[in-house]
Amino acid sequence: MSLKESLRILWQPPGKLSERDKDRSVTFLELFYDLVYVVLISEIAHTLSKQIDPAHIGGFVFLFVVVWWAWFNGSTYHELHGTNDVRTRVFTFLQMFTVLAMAVFAHNAMGEGSIGFALSYAAFQLVLNFLWWRTGVYDPDHRPLSRPYTCVFLISSLLFIASIWVAIPWRFGMWVVAIVTVLVLPLFVMNMGRKHPHVQAQIDLVMEGSPALVERFGLFTIIVLGEVIVGVVQGIAGHHELNWTIGITAALGMLIAIGLWWVYFDVVSHRLPKRGTLYTSSWMYLHLPLTMGIAAAGAAILNMVEHTGSDLPGEIRWLLVSSVFIVFLSISFLIHTIIIEETRSVIFQNAKKIILVSAVLVLMLGLFQLDTLLLLIALCLLMLAPVYYGLKAWARIRLQEKNASQGNTGFEEEQV
Repeated sequence: MSLKESLRILWQPPGKLSERDKDRSVTFLELFYDLVYVVLISEIAHTLSKQIDPAHIGGFVFLFVVVWWAWFNGSTYHELHGTNDVRTRVFTFLQMFTVLAMAVFAHNAMGEGSIGFALSYAAFQLVLNFLWWRTGVYDPDHRPLSRPYTCVFLISSLLFIASIWVAIPWRFGMWVVAIVTVLVLPLFVMNMGRKHPHVQAQIDLVMEGSPALVERFGLFTIIVLGEVIVGVVQGIAGHHELNWTIGITAALGMLIAIGLWWVYFDVVSHRLPKRGTLYTSSWMYLHLPLTMGIAAAGAAILNMVEHTGSDLPGEIRWLLVSSVFIVFLSISFLIHTIIIEETRSVIFQNAKKIILVSAVLVLMLGLFQLDTLLLLIALCLLMLAPVYYGLKAWARIRLQEKNASQGNTGFEEEQV
């Protein structure tokens, strides 16, 4: 094999969308890529935990949208065009460097660190901008989609770069314009598809879910759930002397993390989104409030463990119940977007109703001035019904799989 042929194997062009491997497994490179977001999310969640007020909550929401959008685009590119070669590794590592730079400035991104954060995020988008542009170069069929993405990402990057010469708060106004521009891009692309059948064919390929994509979203959810556990540990570390009350509070905070994991991964995860642009895009975007709510819950639990034995401020109580409310609401909507077999539809419809009712009851807890322990106990009790239906759905699936493998009829199913 010649040197030129070897280089072609090591440095391949972007994968064509029409040749996408929908049955592939998530690679160790993707897992490594996701790992760097642990640090970034931890920084913005910890910043919220230090001061809970409307301004800092607004800053947290905005920064989380930026972080989620960065992860979403990097992951989506790898899903659609990634290849097993050195080129994919190099550009993945470049993205990781920019994400790490964002994490350095994230704790003060809405203040003195805003210039560093803006330049780091612009660098991230420029890397992705180059990658999206290359897909159009090597895949003419995909060019109608890659061109608008390239143009919009370039405009967004330039807005972030230009913002460093603009005073606060106008700098953040430019950030908002840049983010909104890329967020509404899919609406523009979908409108193109209605007018051009060949563009719609490419959109249909993009919006076709795969087990690997479902797994990536599940892995990112686990990363964010880790922030709840981090909140428990940091809350305990804030006490100079430990006692049983602190231990019970921490255990209840851990139970909330377990309950959120239980409901999401038994009810939503491992299930493909329904076919169609509306269902798939809704499934993707609903993970934004879902993961944002989990991260905010981690910041609230950190404060609750720290305030064990003292009066619980109202803003902490409302942050916790609002966060869990958003998570449950997102899960109930996600159920509507996933493929559910007809034999399991009743369980999932009941689960959706129970989760929605539990979400409302959780939010109502904010109206009562409960102390830390009582609030956490009430919250854990309200999570029991969603957890039960999640367990019921999981048990039904396992039983049906066992019956299918043994060739049994549905008699055993009725016993669940």
